[in-house]
Amino acid sequence: MNSLIRFFTLRFDKTFSGSGRKQFTWLVGVLLLFFGIIYLISWFFVFPEPTDTSQPTSSNDVPMGRLLQLICLFIDPGSVANVPAELRWFSLIVAILGLLLFTGLLISVVSNMLERHVERYREGNISYPLENHIVIIGFDEMVPMLIQQICTDPQYEDCYILIQSIQPASEVRCRIHTVLDIKQEKRILVLHAQRNSTEELEKLYTTSAREIFLIGESNEYDHDSLNIDSLQKIVAIHRKKQNCPRITVSVLFEYQTTYAAFQVSDLAEEWRQQIDFRPFNFYEEWAKKLLVKRHYGEGNAKVEYPALDREPITWESDRYIHFVIIGMSRMGVALGVEAAHLLHFPNFCRDQQLKSRITFIDAAADEEMNFFRGHYRHYFDLSLSYYRHMEQIGMIQTIPPNQVYKKNANFLDIEFEFIKGRAENPAIQTLLAQWAKDPQQELSIAICLNFPPQSMAMGLYLPDIIYDKNIPVFVRQETSSALLDMLNNRVKKEQLNRYSHVYPFGMLANCFDLDRHSTRRAQLVNYIYDYKNKFGYGPSSCPSDSELINGWNKLPVALQWSNLYCADSIDLKLRSLGFCTTLPLRLTLEQVELMAEVEHNRWNMEKLLLGYRKPTPEEEEKCKDKAVRKEYKTKRFVHTDIRPYYQLDEGTKEYDRCISECLPLIAKQ
Repeated sequence: MNSLIRFFTLRFDKTFSGSGRKQFTWLVGVLLLFFGIIYLISWFFVFPEPTDTSQPTSSNDVPMGRLLQLICLFIDPGSVANVPAELRWFSLIVAILGLLLFTGLLISVVSNMLERHVERYREGNISYPLENHIVIIGFDEMVPMLIQQICTDPQYEDCYILIQSIQPASEVRCRIHTVLDIKQEKRILVLHAQRNSTEELEKLYTTSAREIFLIGESNEYDHDSLNIDSLQKIVAIHRKKQNCPRITVSVLFEYQTTYAAFQVSDLAEEWRQQIDFRPFNFYEEWAKKLLVKRHYGEGNAKVEYPALDREPITWESDRYIHFVIIGMSRMGVALGVEAAHLLHFPNFCRDQQLKSRITFIDAAADEEMNFFRGHYRHYFDLSLSYYRHMEQIGMIQTIPPNQVYKKNANFLDIEFEFIKGRAENPAIQTLLAQWAKDPQQELSIAICLNFPPQSMAMGLYLPDIIYDKNIPVFVRQETSSALLDMLNNRVKKEQLNRYSHVYPFGMLANCFDLDRHSTRRAQLVNYIYDYKNKFGYGPSSCPSDSELINGWNKLPVALQWSNLYCADSIDLKLRSLGFCTTLPLRLTLEQVELMAEVEHNRWNMEKLLLGYRKPTPEEEEKCKDKAVRKEYKTKRFVHTDIRPYYQLDEGTKEYDRCISECLPLIAKQ
């Protein structure tokens, strides 16, 4: 008996707490059960037989059979008045049961279904068969601004935006509500689900989506692993569908080590057939925004950042860039690495003492330096670096390159310096003031401490000469730039003041950029290399978008990143030739040769930072064999062209010249 009670009550409770379809099924079952019992009991009573409807009727005629008479009694209590006297009590019982079961349960179930449906929508438990929509998997602080960008970007028109998150749907909608208007909010759909569940991912209809952003949730210790797991399941879903179109998937990696690994590691070929994989990292994105794109925000809220060189550093210039980064946080390291990719100038070709310098200042600089040197060991194998402990006055330690390279080292045009100490230390403050007075230095300061209020305080209380000479100070903020915008008068658009050259950056709300400007330039760089391979010279015009994209999709990931870093350097190269506002039609032979050497200096740094290394003298001998050289480059990340420009053969130099010759063509894109 207990088993039967448990079976029926448990099944009933589960059903009525589930979907409306199951509730309706229970209603129909109960009605049929009771009506069947009533129908059986009715055979103990004599019901009037139906009359022949073809004959003239009278008031006592019965047009229906037993079943139809019972149905009328069951659904219409008023039919009791029309039955014979001997059936009145039975008919009354049938009518009461019909009133309770049919009318009462039906209204209850229908209203419950509607309430349940509304509740499921509010909780994000309903999926819809969407097409040509944007899918955002995960939700953190950057997602609302990403959605706002999508809603205001004409290329996305009025497509739906589907957000999947483990956070309560009501909270997700509330946070989005602050950045969207009513019309834009109508495009938002929220699904409450786990991103590592294949069943839940299938509800996103990614196979018919336009683009996917795999963001992940905030404060996850295994964020990157979960994103890769989710990406793997998405690829498996797409592989099952015949003729599934290739879709762009932008994947956020929280840790720079994971991000760096995917800059050189190719996806499996079957993955690349299904998705266009675009990894990005919050810190790297902001480093590009600050140093390459040099602006954030749009319209009246747009803030432009000054270039680190301010005045172009040309062949004749005796100045060099000095970029000081206070705090070796993840943001600080990302800025330093991006600057190392970017800061290559033609005056180094004239005087190899004029190297761009990147200085890290941190209370734990010794420990952070060891980690940094370990991560980028192949660069430090070839370059001098410097370390000083500010509590040990006058101690500057020069760290030499790896002795295995002997005299074939120290040819790079970037150098790093690590200073141990807190930035508020009087000795460091004095050092900053000395650097600011040095007319040979183009000094810029970025404050990247992990605690934003501390960064703010540091940015506002540097030596006076920093503000007097309008030296740019970039201060990392986390949520809002409002305070600094007010202090430096950019909001009021008033005249310059003490803090006019203090700039906020690194806000969570202004990270991802939908602009494909740099990607298109990188695709054109790749096209130029291909064109050079086929015809022996560079192109004079830009091909169609489809041709650019087809060539790009065939590239390994490492070469895609190489082209992206090359594209990022285009504007700075043209500035160093004196073309700040207008583009030249073509460069002179002297300018092409100069930029070819600058490009190779940049390329050396790029390869070393991406994990390639220069071959040892013994490996140089082995790499004279073409097959061995290819194996070393593809499998061991050993590249024989990592060397000074003058040591390259003429065939290799021609590729640098070809890219340099096409600088105006690339810049126009």
